[in-house]
Amino acid sequence: MQRAIRAVLVIAQAASTTYGELMLSFRAWIGLGLICLGLVSCATMSPKECRVADWHEIGLTDGLAGKTLTFFNERRLDCEEAGVVANPNAYLAGREQGLQSYCDLRNAPQVGLRGESYEGVCPPDVDPEFRRRHRIGFDIYSFNVEIGRLQNRYDALEERLRRNRREFDKRLGLHDKKDDPQRLYRDFEREQARIRDEQRSILNALQWNQYQSRNAAALLEQLR
Repeated sequence: MQRAIRAVLVIAQAASTTYGELMLSFRAWIGLGLICLGLVSCATMSPKECRVADWHEIGLTDGLAGKTLTFFNERRLDCEEAGVVANPNAYLAGREQGLQSYCDLRNAPQVGLRGESYEGVCPPDVDPEFRRRHRIGFDIYSFNVEIGRLQNRYDALEERLRRNRREFDKRLGLHDKKDDPQRLYRDFEREQARIRDEQRSILNALQWNQYQSRNAAALLEQLR
């Protein structure tokens, strides 16, 4: 967590950063601090990478990906531990160049369609429309993911219906005198009915998500 706090302060000292972006970076570091407690590795650059780093190129790559200043903070600290001093001015110049391409409104839906979040890195005059277009793309992505999940669940239930039938036929053919064929049949039908009920619910959800996905796709088409 100390690394997170120090990182935010470095950006404030390194270059003229807007207050809004600095606050965004600080909020991001609060969450990142929790990650750095051990949930996942926070390392972004190896000592070797730090020694040969082209900070302008790294900033350009991060800008093209719409990454926040959090990523520079973490890289700077990684390199500091390796005895290498980062170049914030070169990084920020490259990042600004990358953001010019990233914040092209034509890119906003594509970011969403890839399932990527938007971190609010675009200028205030672009941000609202970028968010709107990104949301349309992300909605399509989300609906399609849900459609795939529902379809997989429906198919799994269909296989279970077939498996239950095979098992029922086998038990009916092998049952001993203690088994009541009518009871076996009632239990079998009860389970099959339960599965079919779930399948009907899934089909309703599938239709709704497909409808919403088509609507979002129509909105996206209007933007082209």
